[in-house]
Amino acid sequence: MPSVKLAVARWGGRVSPLFDTAQQFLLLELRGREIGERRELSVSGVPPFLKAEFLAGMGVQVLICGGISGFFYRQLLALGIQVIPWVAGEVEEVLKAYLHSRLPCKRYAMPGCRTNRRRHRGSCR
Repeated sequence: MPSVKLAVARWGGRVSPLFDTAQQFLLLELRGREIGERRELSVSGVPPFLKAEFLAGMGVQVLICGGISGFFYRQLLALGIQVIPWVAGEVEEVLKAYLHSRLPCKRYAMPGCRTNRRRHRGSCR
């Protein structure tokens, strides 16, 4: 089974409310539902406009984040990174939901998020 590199923008133990200003990421190597390598990644020394390229250079294939500007969203997509935006909650709970194919989900949607229903069709069980 091929591995997937997942990054979660984080602020403390929670998903960072805004990707654009996030300085810390949890970087995980996944094989199916199993977590391989797990490490903390700081981008505090990376110029903001190069953050997406930095993540792509780290091999990130999927990003889970809170709010995100259109600029960064389009930049990440252009670099081949799948973005799961507008997510809120404790990082470990969100990670568990992702591993069990439960993201996106209303339970982990940012408060006041006005996303379309298709994006939140996933089961929250």
